[in-house]
Amino acid sequence: MRLEAEIYQALGECASIPGLINWNPLTYCLTLEYLEHGNLREYVRSNSEALTPSLRHKLAGQAAAGLRVLHNAHIIHCDISPRNFLLDHELNLKISDFAGSSLRGSLASAYANTRYRHPKYKWDDPPHYQDDIFGLGSLIYFIMTKQYPYEEVPSDEVEAKYGSSQFPVSAASHAALLFNSVGTRK
Repeated sequence: MRLEAEIYQALGECASIPGLINWNPLTYCLTLEYLEHGNLREYVRSNSEALTPSLRHKLAGQAAAGLRVLHNAHIIHCDISPRNFLLDHELNLKISDFAGSSLRGSLASAYANTRYRHPKYKWDDPPHYQDDIFGLGSLIYFIMTKQYPYEEVPSDEVEAKYGSSQFPVSAASHAALLFNSVGTRK
């Protein structure tokens, strides 16, 4: 919790992350703004009819913007997934859950699950920004298709597919749409 609080404090007020209301280092209590639409995974699964192409495009762009904010602050999230993105009352997406993240090169204590983990990820290596970028691509796939990449495939088979550069067909086209809309990274 201490690392998570330090990250929220380092980022300050930012549209891409939940607002920090209070951190009590004695009780390890972190209080964040309430985001009434919950996490992206549950929202997508419960409200698929509300996910218009325009809203999906907005969410994908906001996910990329949030990751850019983290990376510019030398933070590697290390656990990109739909459960770690929250939605506010206007359906704006905010990245959260930094407890396992890497701050300025620190060791991470979390890692992404199979469908969001870079195929060349090595457990003993320090985290890399590319790991988060790969997770972002899988997140965009989820936003656009409402399914995890290879959702019906066992995890070990997903690892084998990723390891041989076999990715879901539509993921590349969705990522291309996103990156054409948000521009190049500075």
